[in-house]
Amino acid sequence: MTPEELAVEFPLGPDSLPQPGVPQGRMDKFTWATSRIFPGTTRDCWIYVPAQYDAAKPACVFVVQDGEGHWTPERRWRIPTILDNLIHQRAIPLMIGIFINPGVIPPSIPGVAPRINRSFEYDALGDRYARFLIEEILPEVGRRYNLAQDGNSRAIMGGSSGAMCAFNVAWERPDAFARVLSIVGSYTAMRNGHTMPALVRLTEPKPLRVFLESGANDFKIYAGDWYVANQDLLSALRYSGYDVSHAWAQHAGHDDYHGSSIFPGALRWLWQDYPAPVRAGKSSQPVMRVVRAGEAWQPVGGEYPSASALAVNATGEVFLASAADECIYRIAGDGVPQVWAKRVAQVATMAFGPDGTLYAAQPGHRRVVKLNPQGKMETWLKHIDAAGISFTPQGNAYVSEPEQQKLWLVTPDGERKAQPLNAEGGAAPQKLGADPVTISAPWAVQVFGGGGQLLVSDAHGVATWVFTIRPDGTLTEAAPFFRPVILDGETTPGVTAIALSPTGWLAFATTAGVQLGMKSGGLITGLIPSPSPERLESIAFGGAGFNQLYVSDGRRLYRRKIQVPDELWG
Repeated sequence: MTPEELAVEFPLGPDSLPQPGVPQGRMDKFTWATSRIFPGTTRDCWIYVPAQYDAAKPACVFVVQDGEGHWTPERRWRIPTILDNLIHQRAIPLMIGIFINPGVIPPSIPGVAPRINRSFEYDALGDRYARFLIEEILPEVGRRYNLAQDGNSRAIMGGSSGAMCAFNVAWERPDAFARVLSIVGSYTAMRNGHTMPALVRLTEPKPLRVFLESGANDFKIYAGDWYVANQDLLSALRYSGYDVSHAWAQHAGHDDYHGSSIFPGALRWLWQDYPAPVRAGKSSQPVMRVVRAGEAWQPVGGEYPSASALAVNATGEVFLASAADECIYRIAGDGVPQVWAKRVAQVATMAFGPDGTLYAAQPGHRRVVKLNPQGKMETWLKHIDAAGISFTPQGNAYVSEPEQQKLWLVTPDGERKAQPLNAEGGAAPQKLGADPVTISAPWAVQVFGGGGQLLVSDAHGVATWVFTIRPDGTLTEAAPFFRPVILDGETTPGVTAIALSPTGWLAFATTAGVQLGMKSGGLITGLIPSPSPERLESIAFGGAGFNQLYVSDGRRLYRRKIQVPDELWG
């Protein structure tokens, strides 16, 4: 269709045009050229300030990517005029608009081209752009105007890659942005945006309200079909219980026509019922079998100065190693940590044996010690830099030593046997089944499947391997079984710790959060977002009834009440 035909099919309504008696806001321009998160970039930004703004009252916030193209009068968007009209009608709350251009890095050599940062900033997954807004742009605008600080009072919008950016910002930080308007969003294979629908289906629902726009004439290029990708995201959001709406049109393409035509109505929907909070919805996701409605991560208080390794005994008591004061703490029931053993230094991991003895790895001392129920310590293994320990019901132990690329079988009588991983001397990797075993740094270990299988994660790899345990404790039939979700740009994607639920399914501690693995089949079926910005180091099921999930990040300890279903899915 010609531009003239599109303008007729997708007309601008009265909300997009100046109306008599409506106070007009103003636009203030500033340039941001001191970014720490996108160093070297410079960008122009504009602030829309409504005529009714009162500095004594916090204003809602509306952030727009590709800012200049969405406010200049020669484009169809007319967003400042629409904000004037809808604020005057009280159809939306009073808000400050922040229109932000993508960053550009000027050339250091005269006459050469600048670096255009748009795709790097907008199409990428991860929290970098969210941090840019939250740590740099919002504080800068907040120096000038009184801005609301809660996510429920903030919306974010973009078109194409800018829409991908807007959705990803809210996805990463729903506490900062709860409302998303996506126009012809690029949820396609440019910088892994095509993985977003699958991530939505796996992850515990977040408190977001999302409006999607696209059409049958949207892009169909090397990176994907934009219309199909937007429908896929809509399906994922509906499946996961989100408050979502959409506008599709047969003749809508990758342009301004349809999006600008429906924009005022979409903005009304986005802010409906405000200030009532946007809430996470209910869904049939496997992760919802585990999390409890209304229960969130809670920091575990106490006088412990740090929190790293966790272990749980047969009664549900959780034990916590604190490197800062060289103590092990015990958490009885659902209480606070109390000192249980002192002068236990540099503990990297802990596990209980079937006889109730606690084993603690001290790689700094190149040993593993064991502590009896009274906390008395003695050396169990010498000359070993252990990172993971797990026991079979029969008393065999598996101990990982990543620096030496070793996985050890330790029998109840203390005999230590190296299990084959990578071949030594530059030879081809050994095979224990169909696949060559290529674990470069064995890290977390966990016996599961009633004692018949062993999981081993790789600190330098993505896959967590499974081995069949023979009657004599040796290993066979290796396979790269579980492949947890990794964050875009993550440099250390390995699983740091694994916990076995009371009913036999698995919980993996990862940078992305707690990932849930089925008893069989090697599938990750759910993701509980992490309570910490730091990498999770340890995980355990504990408390009364083993219905508390504990995680630590090296400094803090968190727990969350959960449900413990027999299986996660099916």
